[in-house]
Amino acid sequence: MSKLQTITLLGSSSGRNSGDAALIAAIMDGVDRACGRPLTYDIPTLRPAYIRDHYPNRTRPVGMMPWHGALRMLGVPTARALIRADAVIIFDAVLFDRALFNPLFNFLSSIHLLLPLASRRGIPIIGYNVGVGPVNTPAGRRMLKAVAERMAFITVRDQDSLDLLHEVGVENPRIRLAADAALNAPSLSPAEVEPIFRAAGIDRDQPKLGINVNRYLDTWASAGRVSMGPEAFLDTYAEALAGFHREVPVPMVFVTTQHHDVEITEALRRRLPASIQTALIDNRRHDHAAIKGVLRHLDLLCGMRLHSLILASSERTPVAGITYQPKVGYYFRELGLADRTLSFDDFTAEKLRAHLLRAWNDRAELSAVLQKRIPELQAKAAGSAGLVAALDQGEEAFAARWDESGLR
Repeated sequence: MSKLQTITLLGSSSGRNSGDAALIAAIMDGVDRACGRPLTYDIPTLRPAYIRDHYPNRTRPVGMMPWHGALRMLGVPTARALIRADAVIIFDAVLFDRALFNPLFNFLSSIHLLLPLASRRGIPIIGYNVGVGPVNTPAGRRMLKAVAERMAFITVRDQDSLDLLHEVGVENPRIRLAADAALNAPSLSPAEVEPIFRAAGIDRDQPKLGINVNRYLDTWASAGRVSMGPEAFLDTYAEALAGFHREVPVPMVFVTTQHHDVEITEALRRRLPASIQTALIDNRRHDHAAIKGVLRHLDLLCGMRLHSLILASSERTPVAGITYQPKVGYYFRELGLADRTLSFDDFTAEKLRAHLLRAWNDRAELSAVLQKRIPELQAKAAGSAGLVAALDQGEEAFAARWDESGLR
C-alpha cells in the first residue's frame, strides 16, 4: 500500500539560482515517475512565486522570510512542513559548515535543529544525491554526523562526499554513491531556445564560447585563503579572453545561473575589447529549463558555478571548469575529466587562455567522453527516485531494492 502523499524538500530554493531550481525539477519529476503518481511537495523558499509558476508538479511553497515567522529555513513554516510530511528529502549541497551558526547563510545548523521534529514522529528523512562539505570545524562535523545518522538512507552525488561521511564517523549503513539530480533536469527544445539567442543577437548555430562566472571568485577555493579580489580577477579573466579571441575569433555568450552573478558578469563583459562580440543570457529573465536549453547550443562552456557545468555537460556540451570550490573538481573527477579544471592557484591570464584554447581544440574528445559518461551518471542519479518509490511500498520492498541498488 502506498504511504507517501506529501514530501518536504529541504535545500537551497531561493528562486534565484538555476541550478537549485533544476535540482528541484529533476527530483520531483523523478519521484513522481518512479511512484507512478503525482505527489505533493512542500518547498521552503524565498520566492514562492517561482515555485508556483515554473513547475508542472504539485507544489506548495513554504515562506522563509521574517514576515512568515522564519529566518530562512529556521522557523515555524519549515517546522510545520516537516511535521505534516510523509517523508523529508534533503537535497543539494547544504551540508557544509561555513558560517555555521548564521541561519541566513548556513542550513546545516538549522537542519540539525529541525530534523528531530520529523524523526521522532517516524517520518523518514532522505539524503537525496546530496553534496557534502566542506566541513572544517568540530561543531560542523558533529552536526553532519548527527544529521546523517537520522536518515533512512543517503545517496551522495560524488565520491568525495561519500568519503567525507565516512571520515566524520557516520555509521548509517544505508549510504550509496549516486550522481547529481540536475543531470536529469528538463530543458527547452531547440525551437523554444531559438528566440532567446535571437534576442541576444547571436546565431544559435554559429560557433561560440560560453562563459559562466561566480561572484564568490576564489573565496571558497580553500580554507583560510586570502582572495585575489574582484579587480585582479576581472583583469586576469579579460586578458585571457582577449588572448583566446585573437586565436579563435568567435562570439562569447555569458550565461548566468544565479542572480547575484550578473554584476560581476557584466563587469567582465565591459573589460573586453569592442572587437569581441558578446551577449548575456541571464536567469533573471529565463528559468532553469530555458538556461539548460541555452547551454545545449554552446560549443564550449568554461564555467565556475557547479550547476552551470552540470546542466551544460548533461546536454553533451563540452565543458572546462574553474575550481572556485572543491565540488567543481569533484564533478570533473566523476566525469573522468579531472585534468580539465583550472585551480585558482594557477589563475593567471596565460594559464587561463591556455586552458580555454586546449578545451576548444579538444571539443570532439570532450564530447566523446560526455556521450559515454553522462548516460551512466544520469542512470545513477535516477536510481535515488527508485529508492524513494520502494520506501513508498514499505520496508520489505525498500530493503530488496536497496540490496539491488549497488550499495557502496
